[in-house]
Amino acid sequence: METSLNLNQVAAFVERSVLLQRNANQNGHLTSIPWLSGSPGIGKSEIIRQVCKERGWGLKVVYMATVMLEEITGLPKIGKDEDMKTEFILWSRPEIFNFNHLEVVPRSHQDPVILFLDDAHLCNRQIQAYMFQLLTYKSIHDHRLPQNVAIILAGNRGNDKAGFQEILAPVANRIFFIDLHADIDQWVEDYAIRNGIRADIITFLQNYPEFLIGKPIESGAWPSPRSWTYASIAMDSFGNSLTEQAMFTILSGHVGTEATTRFIEYYELYAKWDAQEILTNHAPMHTGNLSKVESYAMLSSCVTYLLKKLRENRFKLNGSIEGLITRFGAIVAEMIRYHKEIVPLGLKLLLLEEKAETGKTTVIEKLTSDRKIVQELFDIV
Repeated sequence: METSLNLNQVAAFVERSVLLQRNANQNGHLTSIPWLSGSPGIGKSEIIRQVCKERGWGLKVVYMATVMLEEITGLPKIGKDEDMKTEFILWSRPEIFNFNHLEVVPRSHQDPVILFLDDAHLCNRQIQAYMFQLLTYKSIHDHRLPQNVAIILAGNRGNDKAGFQEILAPVANRIFFIDLHADIDQWVEDYAIRNGIRADIITFLQNYPEFLIGKPIESGAWPSPRSWTYASIAMDSFGNSLTEQAMFTILSGHVGTEATTRFIEYYELYAKWDAQEILTNHAPMHTGNLSKVESYAMLSSCVTYLLKKLRENRFKLNGSIEGLITRFGAIVAEMIRYHKEIVPLGLKLLLLEEKAETGKTTVIEKLTSDRKIVQELFDIV
């Protein structure tokens, strides 16, 4: 049985834990605290932000890599009892208890607020000692978290070369460790499409999912969902002036040379097709002499162009769009004859974008009546 979850699956555990913690706070009960454990750049922080925005919850992020001990403990000062004779130590309210400035504001004062302790794997033993009290009693010294606040931790693993600090046994025993893995389907549907990642990067990673995330290395570039996102943004910043040299420099600096070399090989196949000419030319299109990867690259190029026209028209169908769909449908039918197995993967981005925009699958239904293709498409999304 799979022991790790993708980000979409872990969202349900986060939501359940937040509600469980809120109820436990109100009733004086104890409950474990989730720790999202996974490679750097996998999207642990992003899923917490997404949950908060979708549910209308608040979010306070504390970066444990840079937090100072005083932000957790507060500062001591001398206090006196009512007759001013007995002195004792008072502690100021720690910054970690300050919820005046939130990254995401909740819909109402009654809605939960997540206190997200990011990069928790970098906490030294002194900070962990205070975390023991915070995780168990939701308090430090005489200061308590509000009842609607739930704690979520996230960090990297011991083999991620990310400065991992061993977690003290009493602290670890109060944590619910959730191991995460990168999932290309989840990343494309829940993140890449929503955030405008380049179609050539998406279709490349769909065909070569092993390059979505690599083994973390120090002082060098390696692929992760985060680094692919940064690379996409950097490539887009060049616009039409993006050369192959600039592309190679950007990609190798973000995802490393191995992933870059394979991407360039794919991109050369992807970019050689004039999708506009293909979809407006009524001459027969023969794909029998193409390899699988060539067919996939051509299909992806056509999908990218069709999506561009659909977005320009806000996914509303008119005579011009209908003509492109009809022409593309003929190409899909031709491709089914020779490389049927790559057609669902090639059409996947089109289906996902239309569903995200309209909630419908009208274009796919117009493209092919092949029930096996349609069924496989819906199975993989």
